[in-house]
Amino acid sequence: MTDTLSRLPLCDFIEMVCGNRKVLLEEGEEEGPELDRVAADLLYSYQCIVNPSGTEAALMDKEERVKLKCRMTVAKIMNALLSLNADDDVATLLSEMGYKERGHKEMQERVGRILAEVRYLQKRIDDSSEGSGNVRRTPDEVRNSFDREIAFLMTYFKMNIDPRTTTAGIYANMLHQADVEIKGRLRRR
Repeated sequence: MTDTLSRLPLCDFIEMVCGNRKVLLEEGEEEGPELDRVAADLLYSYQCIVNPSGTEAALMDKEERVKLKCRMTVAKIMNALLSLNADDDVATLLSEMGYKERGHKEMQERVGRILAEVRYLQKRIDDSSEGSGNVRRTPDEVRNSFDREIAFLMTYFKMNIDPRTTTAGIYANMLHQADVEIKGRLRRR
C-alpha cells in the first residue's frame, strides 16, 4: 500500500481526495480497515506541507471540539448523579473543575450553567466552521480545483507538471514554495 506522498503520483492523490481510496493499493492487495487511515494520514501530511498554519488551526479546532464533548459528558454525568442525590460525588467533580458549590440547588445551577456554556461554545465553533468553507465538494469540483492549481504552478514556475509522474509530495512542496515566495513579494511591496 502506498503510504507516503513521495511515492504517490499526483493523479492518484487527486483520485484519493475525490474518494477513491483504492488507488493506494498496490497490485495484489485487498481493501482493509487501514485504507481509510492511510488516506487520512496522507491528506494530513499534504496539508502540513501546503498550509502548516491552517493545519495547526484545524487541529486546535478539533481539540476544542473534543474538550467540549468531554465537558458535556461530565456535566451530563453530574446531572445524573444529582438526580440520584449523590451530592458528594458531584461536589468532588465540581471541585476538580475549580468550582466551590456545595448545596444541592447550587450544584444543579452550576451544572446547568456548564451545560449551557458548552452548548453555546459548540454552536459558535459550528457556526465559524460553516463560514470557513467546510462544504463537501464533488469529485468534479475537486478535480477542477487541482487543474486550476496545477495551471497556476506551471505558469508561475514556467515548467510542465505531469500529474502522472510528479508525486504528491513534490507537488505539495512546490505549492508551498510558491505561496512563500508570493507572500514574501507582497510583504516587500
